[in-house]
Amino acid sequence: MVFTERSTEPEAHPGNVPSTEDLVSAFMAVMGRLTQHFFQRSAEFDFSGQQAKAFHELGEPRSMGELADRLFCDASNVTGIVDRLEARGLVERQADPDDRRVRRLVLTDAGRELWQAHHDRVFDGVPCLTNLTDDDRRVLCDLLRRMAGDPGGSTEP
Repeated sequence: MVFTERSTEPEAHPGNVPSTEDLVSAFMAVMGRLTQHFFQRSAEFDFSGQQAKAFHELGEPRSMGELADRLFCDASNVTGIVDRLEARGLVERQADPDDRRVRRLVLTDAGRELWQAHHDRVFDGVPCLTNLTDDDRRVLCDLLRRMAGDPGGSTEP
């Protein structure tokens, strides 16, 4: 899925403040570029989009339910994705030590090695970020964390 930018010029608003629509449109355009980058780089590892998202989230062990929550989907949808990762020898299901009814998804040795290679490739030369200064990055990260509701997101007192 690719989002297109509507306009590079903000619409006229009181005090030249971008409207909510302007902000959402800009976010959607950036998300589209980032998603396209992620999927293109993930395809180099023979991952579908959903497999790549799931694999990325398994940098630490997670239950099937936790993975489903992070992928914003039903747990039943995760089963097929995990089956394909497991068939490639990248992930294994293990009993949770605290609750044997729960299956934890854990990367195998081969999975950890590929996870790191995938991670490095996906985060190399990310569009939309390569032309930002260090100050731009700090400000953007602070704003995004605040918008996401991270109480520790602000670096200001």
